[in-house]
Amino acid sequence: MNPDPVLTLDLRTPEVPVPNQPSSRVLVIDTTDALSEHHTYFEQLARLPQVTGVVLVAVGGLGADPVLRTPSALAGVGVTLWVGDGLGVPWEGGSQRPGAGSTESTVDDLLAALRLPKVFDRVLANVGVMPHQAASPGLAVDYAVVEPGMMRSLKLRALQQLVATGVAARLHDRESTELTSVFRSATEGDATSVRQGSPLYDAMSHAQRELQAAQRSIDRWRTWRGLFGLKQAHRVVLDRLAAAGNALLRHHRVARKALVDVDSSLAEGYPPPGELVEQGLPSPAPVNSEEMAEAVRKAVTTELIGGRTLPGIAEQARRLGNQLGAARSLAFTEQDSAADLEKWARGLISPPPVQVWSRPVGFLIAVAGATTLVSTLASGLGAWPLLLMVPLWLGLVTLVSATAPAGLDLAFLYAITFFASSLCGAIGLGNANNWSPGPLIATGILLGLATIALLSTYLVWRRVVGQWRDEVPLRQAAAADKRLSDQVSRTIAQRWSPADRSRRLADSLLVVAGGVDAVVEVFREAIDAKDPDVGHTFGDSSAGLAEVLHHDLVAVTLEVLRPSFDAIASRLPLSGDSQRSLVRARDLLAAYDDHLEHAGLRELPSFVTDDGPRRRLAATLWQSSASSRHILQLTERSRMTQLCAAEDVRLLQADGAKVVHFASGDMDLPPIDNGSDEVIRTKGDAVGALRLTPILARYVEREVQTQ
Repeated sequence: MNPDPVLTLDLRTPEVPVPNQPSSRVLVIDTTDALSEHHTYFEQLARLPQVTGVVLVAVGGLGADPVLRTPSALAGVGVTLWVGDGLGVPWEGGSQRPGAGSTESTVDDLLAALRLPKVFDRVLANVGVMPHQAASPGLAVDYAVVEPGMMRSLKLRALQQLVATGVAARLHDRESTELTSVFRSATEGDATSVRQGSPLYDAMSHAQRELQAAQRSIDRWRTWRGLFGLKQAHRVVLDRLAAAGNALLRHHRVARKALVDVDSSLAEGYPPPGELVEQGLPSPAPVNSEEMAEAVRKAVTTELIGGRTLPGIAEQARRLGNQLGAARSLAFTEQDSAADLEKWARGLISPPPVQVWSRPVGFLIAVAGATTLVSTLASGLGAWPLLLMVPLWLGLVTLVSATAPAGLDLAFLYAITFFASSLCGAIGLGNANNWSPGPLIATGILLGLATIALLSTYLVWRRVVGQWRDEVPLRQAAAADKRLSDQVSRTIAQRWSPADRSRRLADSLLVVAGGVDAVVEVFREAIDAKDPDVGHTFGDSSAGLAEVLHHDLVAVTLEVLRPSFDAIASRLPLSGDSQRSLVRARDLLAAYDDHLEHAGLRELPSFVTDDGPRRRLAATLWQSSASSRHILQLTERSRMTQLCAAEDVRLLQADGAKVVHFASGDMDLPPIDNGSDEVIRTKGDAVGALRLTPILARYVEREVQTQ
């Protein structure tokens, strides 16, 4: 909790000031010859209930009869510090005579120290136990300050770096990974699949099931079951293919309607999202406005602190915002990745005919002739093998040709089969010998040849069906259907699901870009209004000072953007108010200039929360000041500026002196051997030692006024 400030009342002015907002601590400045006439004022001040301590600084000589007459009205509530005329004298606080030479501390330094609340309290306590509560102050003080010319030059340079463009900004205006990360996170949807039980999901699932059923029916048709199933098995396959084709057409129709409706809904707001959800799309992902505002704020802050220029950030934010906005345009529609699906689906509904002529059946006829020839040559059963093999082959050719197209001349196939097998059988009979292997062996030979006939027919059948399957666009249709499903999922993930987030982020980035543009305009106005300090030489602290100034100007920018971030965090519609940002930027920059002029750079502005750069600057400033460390080692017998004349030193009692040490809160205190171990930490930029030397009792008296 911050202590009450010290109220300063200077009674040396023609009009006596009236404290309209009294504080508990009051510093009064008066002349020694006017103390009596101001006695009534002191009484009124002491009676104020909120006043708990008064330090009276009496300035002036004591005359020929050296007696300091302190006002009795302040007894118990205040103390008196007597400051003589002149600049003071160097004195070591003992019996030695004051030294010669110029002094380094003045009354103004004393008043500046007393305006620090903790120093005020320590002085009030120490002088309060001295005789007549009066003392003569001695002072040694040093300041860690920034040269005004250096600060002005570096501030101008910081402004120029922040608004730089072109070649001057090339090193810093790289592509922002922070803003890109926010962009990507907002364009990622939570759901990428259609809703189960919806029309779109049913159409997609039905198409996949029918494709799988059609594939299984063809696989079954290639087996013995298909070979002996004749036209009925073929009809089952054709029905499955037609069902798959119709399911694909329905899926394509439903999916394309959903994709077109997504474009229309995002671009024009119709149909409403509810209708698309009914079709099967998931509900758009919810928008977390607070999280989005924080992500944008962190991204802009990180980029600015990292050295990005304001125009670079504004340009990238505007580009990303426009890119997100383009996603709501019909021109952004993804090209139909399944445009050929209808063609393949109709190819399933009307598949090509089964080709059995000429190679498959021709191969069977050749095998038929060979087996018939062998049967008549080797069996020794006469014409019986011929009578068996010819009908067998005619039947097998009939099975293979059962699914042939209607235009195929089956009589021609049968005639060729009959002619080839009969001819080969006759040739075998004409060349057969009289050797007879016996009935069992002959029967075995015939069964083996029949088995060869059946296996050959089965292999030819599988080849016929395999060739036909390759001509049916089943794989092409399945691939196109998968591309269509992937396109729907991709549209949901990249456009539909994050649609609300993308729209909000697009508006947010454009609002931020407008606010940054306003800051750029104000900073350029400030640059044009300032004349650079030509020829200024920067010292060792210039790097730390430049860091503080850049950090402060970044804080000014973020403070200008704070209403924009608050608006983004809300759920209200966003509208960039560049005029408001412009006025706010001018006011904040003016307030910052006023802060530098009156409070100084070392004091943290109200809109800056990170004091790291200032602590690093303070460390640099204090390290370069050897005298500040020496001051903290001073004792009651050390050389200081005693604020009185040389001949007035004889009025002081050196034995009872007290020393009050104080230092800026950002100073790293060195080990103190002989100095005070209770250094007061202040918010100022000074380090000092204030010696309070009592005045001999015979030279002080309380002046009591009677009404």
